[in-house]
Amino acid sequence: MSYQVVATLHDLADTPAIQVDFAGEQVGIFRCGSQYFATSNICTHAYAELHEGELDEDDCTIECPLHGARFDLASGRPRSLPATEPLKVYNLKIENDQILLEA
Repeated sequence: MSYQVVATLHDLADTPAIQVDFAGEQVGIFRCGSQYFATSNICTHAYAELHEGELDEDDCTIECPLHGARFDLASGRPRSLPATEPLKVYNLKIENDQILLEA
């Protein structure tokens, strides 16, 4: 599979999360310490954009800004209710300060 550039590390310099459009979907790119993750950006419980939620760098989770569901950024699995369905997780890599997702 090929990878496509969706953002740069500079885009995440002042914020831990951004939203990008990728293959017709809203994808959240998250910086947790020195790690980067990409998941679907819409909460699986109810429509809310996760990049606007609170990122916990201790356990690399994102909290939905609407109802407080937490998701593991590495696996996409919900860590708390009300969400029960996992997020889609995208393969991500960094090359020359560019963030790429697998197409």
